[in-house]
Amino acid sequence: MPPVNFDFTCFNEDIILVGMKSSGKTFLAINLLHALKGVNVIVFDFNWQFHDSRGVVLHDLTEVFTLYDSTPESKHIIFAPFDKSENTFRRFCAEIFKRSNVVVILDELHAYVSKMKIVKEYNDLILSGRPRGISVVSISSRPQNLPNNALTNARHIFAFKLNLESDVEFLQSWLGNGAWQLLPPDQRKKNKEMPQIEEHAFYYRDTLKDTGEIGKI
Repeated sequence: MPPVNFDFTCFNEDIILVGMKSSGKTFLAINLLHALKGVNVIVFDFNWQFHDSRGVVLHDLTEVFTLYDSTPESKHIIFAPFDKSENTFRRFCAEIFKRSNVVVILDELHAYVSKMKIVKEYNDLILSGRPRGISVVSISSRPQNLPNNALTNARHIFAFKLNLESDVEFLQSWLGNGAWQLLPPDQRKKNKEMPQIEEHAFYYRDTLKDTGEIGKI
């Protein structure tokens, strides 16, 4: 399977990573993190899965931004919160928005946002972060729960295997019919003739291009 030609411009392009649990989302996110050499990155590590990504791991929100502001060279900081409340998430996003020239990775986003619940501080990052040099990597196991603003403003979408037809139907608006390859054929009401993607493979779409393609981590 040929590799995806992924051209990521730091501080200019948002990314969406979606897929069922253990499909490969976090592994890909860690690889993206490693590729961002010389770039400031802060991770909201909900499930403490980024600890081996060669970043500085901190558990206190104040310590995260004290270190960020006091270190002139580029840095990778992993915020693995003890307190996973919505208030912590809101404060984290608000602090990111005060700064510039940073890539923020938000894992398990579905724990805080949904179609019916737009968290203002996250929405600010999506809608107004780009002029500040803020790029957002949003990760979720439930695509259907992502706010439309997140997908509308994302340049790159990586979708791994899914197990709910409603998630595929939702993603079809952004990925095209190729999204049906994310679901087993026996769980589809249509496009049953399409093959299912391999284990830990993903369907990738650059939203500025007409079609997507299959890649594998």
